[in-house]
Amino acid sequence: MERTQILVPLALTALSASLPVTGVAQPADVGVSSPEVLPAVYSAGTVMVRVGASYIEPDDDTGKWRFNRNVYPFLDGLRYDIDSETTWNVTAGFMPIDHFSVEVGYIGNSEHDVDLFGLQSPFERDRIKAGDIERRTGLLMFNWFPVCIESWVQPYVGIGGHYTDFDNVRFSFDANDYFALVSDGIGQARLFVEDTWGWAGQLGVDVMFGRDSNWLVNVAVQYLDVEFDADLHFTVPSEIDPRLFVNAARTDVEFDPWIYNLGIGYKF
Repeated sequence: MERTQILVPLALTALSASLPVTGVAQPADVGVSSPEVLPAVYSAGTVMVRVGASYIEPDDDTGKWRFNRNVYPFLDGLRYDIDSETTWNVTAGFMPIDHFSVEVGYIGNSEHDVDLFGLQSPFERDRIKAGDIERRTGLLMFNWFPVCIESWVQPYVGIGGHYTDFDNVRFSFDANDYFALVSDGIGQARLFVEDTWGWAGQLGVDVMFGRDSNWLVNVAVQYLDVEFDADLHFTVPSEIDPRLFVNAARTDVEFDPWIYNLGIGYKF
Protein backbone atom coordinates (compact mmCIF):
# COMPACT_ATOMS: atom_id res chain seq x y z
CA MET A 1 0.00 0.00 0.00
CA GLU A 2 1.36 3.39 -1.01
CA ARG A 3 1.23 5.89 1.84
CA THR A 4 0.67 8.77 -0.61
CA GLN A 5 -2.63 7.20 -1.73
CA ILE A 6 -4.04 8.06 1.70
CA LEU A 7 -2.01 11.11 2.75
CA VAL A 8 -2.72 13.16 -0.41
CA PRO A 9 -6.54 12.80 -0.26
CA LEU A 10 -6.49 13.67 3.44
CA ALA A 11 -4.50 16.83 2.74
CA LEU A 12 -6.85 17.87 -0.08
CA THR A 13 -9.89 17.25 2.12
CA ALA A 14 -8.39 19.35 4.91
CA LEU A 15 -7.70 22.21 2.48
CA SER A 16 -11.20 22.20 0.98
CA ALA A 17 -12.89 21.96 4.38
CA SER A 18 -10.90 24.91 5.72
CA LEU A 19 -12.22 27.32 3.08
CA PRO A 20 -14.61 29.85 4.68
CA VAL A 21 -18.30 29.67 3.97
CA THR A 22 -19.76 33.06 3.14
CA GLY A 23 -23.22 34.30 2.27
CA VAL A 24 -24.14 36.05 -0.96
CA ALA A 25 -23.77 39.84 -0.72
CA GLN A 26 -27.05 41.79 -0.77
CA PRO A 27 -27.64 45.43 -1.68
CA ALA A 28 -27.54 47.69 1.35
CA ASP A 29 -30.96 49.15 0.66
CA VAL A 30 -32.74 45.81 0.39
CA GLY A 31 -34.17 44.60 3.66
CA VAL A 32 -33.03 41.03 4.13
CA SER A 33 -32.36 39.00 7.20
CA SER A 34 -28.85 38.04 8.26
CA PRO A 35 -27.45 34.77 6.86
CA GLU A 36 -28.55 31.73 8.81
CA VAL A 37 -26.04 30.68 11.46
CA LEU A 38 -25.09 27.07 10.87
CA PRO A 39 -25.18 24.74 13.90
CA ALA A 40 -21.91 23.53 15.36
CA VAL A 41 -20.84 20.03 14.31
CA TYR A 42 -17.68 19.62 16.42
CA SER A 43 -17.48 21.95 19.43
CA ALA A 44 -16.67 21.90 23.14
CA GLY A 45 -18.51 19.01 24.80
CA THR A 46 -18.66 16.77 21.71
CA VAL A 47 -17.92 13.08 22.21
CA MET A 48 -17.03 10.86 19.25
CA VAL A 49 -16.71 7.07 19.16
CA ARG A 50 -15.20 5.20 16.21
CA VAL A 51 -14.68 1.54 15.31
CA GLY A 52 -13.07 0.06 12.23
CA ALA A 53 -10.33 -1.97 10.57
CA SER A 54 -6.56 -1.42 10.69
CA TYR A 55 -3.77 -2.47 8.35
CA ILE A 56 -0.44 -2.65 10.20
CA GLU A 57 2.69 -2.32 8.08
CA PRO A 58 6.08 -2.56 9.85
CA ASP A 59 8.43 0.19 8.68
CA ASP A 60 11.73 -1.63 9.33
CA ASP A 61 10.77 -5.29 9.08
CA THR A 62 14.14 -7.00 8.60
CA GLY A 63 17.19 -7.18 10.82
CA LYS A 64 20.26 -9.04 12.03
CA TRP A 65 21.06 -10.79 15.29
CA ARG A 66 23.83 -9.88 17.75
CA PHE A 67 25.71 -12.91 19.10
CA ASN A 68 29.15 -14.32 19.93
CA ARG A 69 30.42 -15.74 16.65
CA ASN A 70 33.04 -17.83 18.45
CA VAL A 71 30.34 -19.60 20.46
CA TYR A 72 27.50 -19.61 17.90
CA PRO A 73 29.07 -19.67 14.41
CA PHE A 74 25.96 -21.43 13.06
CA LEU A 75 23.96 -18.20 13.54
CA ASP A 76 26.17 -16.19 11.18
CA GLY A 77 24.01 -14.71 8.41
CA LEU A 78 20.71 -15.58 10.09
CA ARG A 79 18.11 -12.82 9.54
CA TYR A 80 14.42 -12.27 10.26
CA ASP A 81 11.47 -10.74 8.44
CA ILE A 82 8.17 -9.54 9.97
CA ASP A 83 5.03 -9.50 7.82
CA SER A 84 2.18 -6.96 7.72
CA GLU A 85 -1.24 -7.84 9.13
CA THR A 86 -4.81 -6.58 9.53
CA THR A 87 -6.85 -6.17 12.73
CA TRP A 88 -9.55 -3.96 14.29
CA ASN A 89 -9.52 -0.72 16.28
CA VAL A 90 -11.77 1.35 18.54
CA THR A 91 -11.36 4.96 19.75
CA ALA A 92 -13.27 7.39 21.96
CA GLY A 93 -12.62 11.14 22.01
CA PHE A 94 -13.84 14.14 24.00
CA MET A 95 -13.53 17.84 23.09
CA PRO A 96 -12.96 19.88 26.27
CA ILE A 97 -12.72 23.04 24.14
CA ASP A 98 -13.37 23.94 20.51
CA HIS A 99 -10.87 22.51 18.01
CA PHE A 100 -9.13 20.13 20.46
CA SER A 101 -9.88 16.60 21.63
CA VAL A 102 -8.42 14.02 23.99
CA GLU A 103 -8.64 10.51 22.54
CA VAL A 104 -8.05 7.02 23.88
CA GLY A 105 -7.74 4.12 21.47
CA TYR A 106 -7.07 0.42 21.24
CA ILE A 107 -5.65 -1.48 18.26
CA GLY A 108 -6.68 -5.11 18.59
CA ASN A 109 -4.58 -8.24 18.55
CA SER A 110 -2.65 -9.00 15.38
CA GLU A 111 -0.38 -11.94 14.59
CA HIS A 112 2.66 -11.07 12.46
CA ASP A 113 4.50 -13.93 10.77
CA VAL A 114 8.23 -14.06 11.56
CA ASP A 115 10.37 -15.72 8.88
CA LEU A 116 14.02 -16.71 9.18
CA PHE A 117 16.32 -16.59 6.17
CA GLY A 118 20.05 -16.65 5.51
CA LEU A 119 20.07 -20.30 6.68
CA GLN A 120 23.27 -22.31 6.62
CA SER A 121 23.71 -25.53 4.67
CA PRO A 122 22.98 -28.42 4.72
CA PHE A 123 19.47 -27.08 5.47
CA GLU A 124 17.69 -27.23 2.14
CA ARG A 125 15.27 -24.29 2.47
CA ASP A 126 16.10 -20.63 1.83
CA ARG A 127 13.42 -19.38 4.25
CA ILE A 128 11.33 -20.88 7.04
CA LYS A 129 8.41 -19.59 9.09
CA ALA A 130 9.66 -19.34 12.66
CA GLY A 131 6.39 -18.38 14.36
CA ASP A 132 4.03 -15.46 15.06
CA ILE A 133 4.53 -12.25 17.05
CA GLU A 134 1.24 -11.22 18.67
CA ARG A 135 0.79 -7.54 19.58
CA ARG A 136 -1.85 -5.24 21.10
CA THR A 137 -1.61 -1.46 21.43
CA GLY A 138 -3.24 1.16 23.63
CA LEU A 139 -3.10 4.85 22.61
CA LEU A 140 -3.55 8.27 24.22
CA MET A 141 -3.73 11.07 21.64
CA PHE A 142 -4.22 14.86 21.66
CA ASN A 143 -5.85 16.05 18.43
CA TRP A 144 -6.24 19.47 16.77
CA PHE A 145 -9.20 20.10 14.43
CA PRO A 146 -8.22 23.19 12.39
CA VAL A 147 -11.45 23.93 10.47
CA CYS A 148 -14.54 25.82 11.65
CA ILE A 149 -16.78 24.04 14.12
CA GLU A 150 -19.72 24.22 11.65
CA SER A 151 -17.98 22.09 9.01
CA TRP A 152 -19.31 18.58 8.39
CA VAL A 153 -15.81 17.57 7.19
CA GLN A 154 -13.39 17.59 10.12
CA PRO A 155 -9.71 16.83 9.40
CA TYR A 156 -7.38 16.52 12.37
CA VAL A 157 -3.77 15.98 13.34
CA GLY A 158 -2.69 14.42 16.62
CA ILE A 159 0.28 13.42 18.73
CA GLY A 160 0.55 11.29 21.84
CA GLY A 161 1.89 8.01 23.15
CA HIS A 162 1.31 4.26 23.01
CA TYR A 163 1.88 1.12 25.04
CA THR A 164 2.39 -2.01 22.93
CA ASP A 165 2.17 -5.47 24.46
CA PHE A 166 3.88 -8.43 22.76
CA ASP A 167 3.59 -12.16 23.40
CA ASN A 168 6.64 -14.41 23.35
CA VAL A 169 7.06 -16.60 20.27
CA ARG A 170 7.22 -20.38 20.25
CA PHE A 171 9.16 -21.44 17.20
CA SER A 172 7.70 -23.79 14.61
CA PHE A 173 8.81 -27.36 13.94
CA ASP A 174 10.79 -26.19 10.90
CA ALA A 175 12.75 -23.68 12.99
CA ASN A 176 13.42 -26.28 15.69
CA ASP A 177 14.62 -28.71 13.02
CA TYR A 178 17.06 -26.08 11.79
CA PHE A 179 18.59 -25.53 15.25
CA ALA A 180 18.74 -29.29 15.78
CA LEU A 181 20.62 -29.69 12.50
CA VAL A 182 23.18 -26.90 12.86
CA SER A 183 23.72 -26.92 16.65
CA ASP A 184 22.33 -30.18 18.10
CA GLY A 185 19.50 -28.15 19.61
CA ILE A 186 16.83 -30.09 21.46
CA GLY A 187 13.30 -29.18 22.41
CA GLN A 188 11.50 -26.03 21.32
CA ALA A 189 13.21 -22.69 20.66
CA ARG A 190 11.58 -19.48 21.92
CA LEU A 191 11.79 -15.79 21.13
CA PHE A 192 11.30 -13.56 24.18
CA VAL A 193 9.93 -10.13 23.23
CA GLU A 194 9.74 -7.09 25.52
CA ASP A 195 6.71 -4.80 25.81
CA THR A 196 7.41 -1.17 24.96
CA TRP A 197 6.31 2.47 25.31
CA GLY A 198 6.77 5.15 22.65
CA TRP A 199 5.36 8.20 20.91
CA ALA A 200 2.65 8.17 18.26
CA GLY A 201 1.34 10.57 15.63
CA GLN A 202 -1.69 10.57 13.36
CA LEU A 203 -3.46 12.39 10.53
CA GLY A 204 -7.14 11.75 9.88
CA VAL A 205 -10.52 13.07 8.84
CA ASP A 206 -14.10 12.59 10.04
CA VAL A 207 -16.79 13.07 7.37
CA MET A 208 -20.42 13.24 8.51
CA PHE A 209 -23.07 11.41 6.48
CA GLY A 210 -24.86 14.78 6.36
CA ARG A 211 -24.83 18.09 8.21
CA ASP A 212 -27.68 16.96 10.46
CA SER A 213 -26.37 13.40 10.93
CA ASN A 214 -24.48 12.13 13.97
CA TRP A 215 -22.99 9.25 11.98
CA LEU A 216 -19.59 9.64 10.35
CA VAL A 217 -16.94 7.81 8.35
CA ASN A 218 -13.31 8.02 9.47
CA VAL A 219 -10.02 7.59 7.63
CA ALA A 220 -6.72 7.93 9.52
CA VAL A 221 -3.02 7.18 9.18
CA GLN A 222 -0.95 6.58 12.31
CA TYR A 223 2.77 6.14 12.95
CA LEU A 224 4.01 4.42 16.11
CA ASP A 225 7.56 4.50 17.42
CA VAL A 226 7.94 0.84 18.44
CA GLU A 227 11.37 -0.55 19.29
CA PHE A 228 11.96 -3.65 21.41
CA ASP A 229 14.63 -6.19 22.34
CA ALA A 230 14.14 -9.82 21.35
CA ASP A 231 16.15 -12.71 22.82
CA LEU A 232 16.47 -16.07 21.07
CA HIS A 233 16.63 -19.00 23.51
CA PHE A 234 17.03 -22.66 22.68
CA THR A 235 18.23 -25.82 24.40
CA VAL A 236 21.44 -27.76 23.74
CA PRO A 237 23.01 -30.82 25.39
CA SER A 238 25.34 -30.10 28.29
CA GLU A 239 27.68 -32.18 30.45
CA ILE A 240 26.34 -30.41 33.57
CA ASP A 241 22.64 -30.19 32.68
CA PRO A 242 21.19 -32.11 29.72
CA ARG A 243 18.59 -29.36 29.18
CA LEU A 244 20.43 -26.06 29.50
CA PHE A 245 18.70 -22.98 28.06
CA VAL A 246 21.17 -20.90 26.11
CA ASN A 247 20.74 -17.17 25.36
CA ALA A 248 21.99 -17.62 21.82
CA ALA A 249 21.29 -14.25 20.24
CA ARG A 250 19.69 -10.83 20.77
CA THR A 251 18.37 -8.26 18.35
CA ASP A 252 16.90 -4.75 18.47
CA VAL A 253 13.68 -4.80 16.48
CA GLU A 254 12.55 -1.46 15.02
CA PHE A 255 8.94 -2.42 14.35
CA ASP A 256 7.83 1.24 13.82
CA PRO A 257 4.52 0.46 12.08
CA TRP A 258 2.43 2.62 9.79
CA ILE A 259 -1.22 1.92 10.61
CA TYR A 260 -4.00 2.65 8.11
CA ASN A 261 -7.48 2.90 9.65
CA LEU A 262 -10.91 2.92 8.03
CA GLY A 263 -14.10 2.89 10.07
CA ILE A 264 -17.41 4.41 11.08
CA GLY A 265 -18.33 6.45 14.12
CA TYR A 266 -21.00 8.30 16.04
CA LYS A 267 -20.86 11.69 17.76
CA PHE A 268 -22.84 12.78 20.82
